[in-house]
Amino acid sequence: MSSTYRSWEEREAAAEKTRAEAARISAEAAAAAESLGAVAARTETDQLAERVKQAKLVKQLKTVKEDAVDDKRQRKQQRREQAADNGTGFKALVRVVMVLGLLAALPAQLSYFLGLHKKGEQDAGYAWLMLPVPFFLEILAWVGVRGTQWAHRKGLPRWPFWILTAGLASVAGYINFTHGVAEYGIVAGVALCATSIIGPILAEVDQFLETMAASDPRNLQQRAADKVVAKAKAKAEEELARTHAAEDAKRRKLFPEEFAEYERIIVAHPTGAIDRNTAWEQAWHNLHLLPLSVTAGTLAAREAARAGIESVLSNAGRTPESIAVDLLLQEMFGPDRGDGGAAGGSSGGSPKGGTGGGSGAAPQGGTKTATALGRKGNRASGRTAPKAPEKPLDPADIQKVRTLAEALGGTDRLSARNVREVIGGGANEYAVRLRNHVKTEEQL
Repeated sequence: MSSTYRSWEEREAAAEKTRAEAARISAEAAAAAESLGAVAARTETDQLAERVKQAKLVKQLKTVKEDAVDDKRQRKQQRREQAADNGTGFKALVRVVMVLGLLAALPAQLSYFLGLHKKGEQDAGYAWLMLPVPFFLEILAWVGVRGTQWAHRKGLPRWPFWILTAGLASVAGYINFTHGVAEYGIVAGVALCATSIIGPILAEVDQFLETMAASDPRNLQQRAADKVVAKAKAKAEEELARTHAAEDAKRRKLFPEEFAEYERIIVAHPTGAIDRNTAWEQAWHNLHLLPLSVTAGTLAAREAARAGIESVLSNAGRTPESIAVDLLLQEMFGPDRGDGGAAGGSSGGSPKGGTGGGSGAAPQGGTKTATALGRKGNRASGRTAPKAPEKPLDPADIQKVRTLAEALGGTDRLSARNVREVIGGGANEYAVRLRNHVKTEEQL
């Protein structure tokens, strides 16, 4: 038997050990692979997060650059608008024109003055003594321009410097005109004249606009808005003046005495010290001692009308309050509804007295018309309404009315309305009979 012989148990144990070792190695390999996968996933996640972060930074950087470009563009626009408001371009062009004018005018004047000579002299050469004259004339014209600027800063009158600038520039322009016409023709003469005149004139215009801008700092939009407001205000004032004129014409026609007093009050006060309405109220009060639109005549007519109404209502045993209630009931329920008939009665045969009552036969061929006086309505021609028998006076109601008269201080204070209220309602005629009965008892 060989020495390497192993029993079945030994071989099985070795195989089991080999399988366990293989399982362990496989588990370790799987764990290592899983760990590598987790590391790779984590690495990929970190890379994605880094890319997202970088994308955000790139976007922020782009936004910052765009904002910087927008700010730069906005600043340029603001500078352009500011330059336009300040007239920077106009002023620059004025300076260019001034320089070009001097460059054109001085040589022409130098040529003219240096070419002068005494009468009768021939080939006398240049008149060097006349050399400062062109500079003197041109610079002297700009002295007036500078004087205008100084006067503007100090708030002094500028018209003396305007006269100085215009006079000196005209002298220089005339010299250039005559010399240019003699040497080169009329076109050249006019052009040379313009070189001496236009520059100072533009400078004065520039200074004038500067002064106007300093005194009125509004921009174009504000001026346009103020112009619209001023136009609307002027239109409203014109319309108000027309309204006042029409009102004065009507007042003068209808109330000549009051209008004369109104004008006297207006003239007596300082301008603007009193308004139209106050003056008119004061004039009316001075002549009438009454509120506006009320005179002694209208007040007398009003009192007469009131006395007439009270007389009619008293004779009918009615009060203004009962009339108002009856009219309201008539509007709500029609002419045949209410307490004992429409407005206390109708043109038909309505019952009288008591709190109840039946209905009478309506007249044929006629219409019923309720009036403010209740039972005095219009009736059909040739018809009379049957009259229900009067309800006897209840002693309990008579006692209630007596108690009411004592509480009021006399029977003269009794009215159909308060009688109806104390007896708990009922027909107005019944209440009038109760009131008259109690008054008769007191007289007896």
